[in-house]
Amino acid sequence: MRNSTDRAESTLNIAKGAGLALETINTAVIEINERNLVIAAAAEEQAAVAREVDRNLVNIRDLSTQSSNGAAQTSAASGELTRLAVDLNSMVSRFRL
Repeated sequence: MRNSTDRAESTLNIAKGAGLALETINTAVIEINERNLVIAAAAEEQAAVAREVDRNLVNIRDLSTQSSNGAAQTSAASGELTRLAVDLNSMVSRFRL
């Protein structure tokens, strides 16, 4: 009877230890899940920032193209203005006083 009682107490102590270990594991799993949620939120935030950066880069590229086209138009207009100035100068030089 005493031997059975000792074994029962030993088994009870082992069961309590296993219960504590399971509680520790459960707590660790909960913490891991919480950290995973934080990581997922941070990853989504980074993805949103990356999309915004991409949009900004596309806008910068478009504006650069527009600026380049504007510079080409300005250059063409400047060349035309130079030609007109030369023509005007030629016409003015024909007048005599």
